Amino acid sequence: MSSTWSTAYGAVPDTLPPKQPFWDRPGVLADRVIVESALTAPLHRASFLAASSPHSGDWLFAMPITSCGLRLDDEAVRVGVGLGLGLSLCVLHQCQCGSLVSSTGVHSVYKKAPGRTARQTPCSE
Repeated sequence: MSSTWSTAYGAVPDTLPPKQPFWDRPGVLADRVIVESALTAPLHRASFLAASSPHSGDWLFAMPITSCGLRLDDEAVRVGVGLGLGLSLCVLHQCQCGSLVSSTGVHSVYKKAPGRTARQTPCSE
């Protein structure tokens, strides 16, 4: 088994610490390169890079202390995980500001205020 691993990743197993993450790392890095090179859409690439950045999942370790406002309801967790993975969060629809909202929940953040020129206000959706 170690000779197969050594052939695939070029390292000598005897020089690695006996902990599993050190053995997994070459395979994980090789898989990451394959996945990242297959991503062509900017949204998918951005989601992948954000999800694989250091400490991107640290919010999952927050203590759910309701009295401090740190408890997330199921919908907030669904949206947070969905945005991190680039999943479809809603159906394609038109926002009340008039812009089109994609199935990933993305639309323009600013709109023109009615009756005004060049002034922008935050979308209220």
